[in-house]
Amino acid sequence: MRSIKHYRAFQIDPDGHVFGCINLVCDDDEEAKREAAALVLAHRIELWRLDRRIAKFEAPQEVARQ
Repeated sequence: MRSIKHYRAFQIDPDGHVFGCINLVCDDDEEAKREAAALVLAHRIELWRLDRRIAKFEAPQEVARQ
């Protein structure tokens, strides 16, 4: 039986404050990482499952400087 897992992708502003949260439902950590990495546009994303940080994805350097 397949179990799904719930994750949260937090959007982090340049000052390090959370300004948004996107809920993700994925089969495993690897799928969640791919989904969260696709969310990186102008701000850093931190992927969490419960109280465990899974990964951090930085904004591209040229966007972060603007």
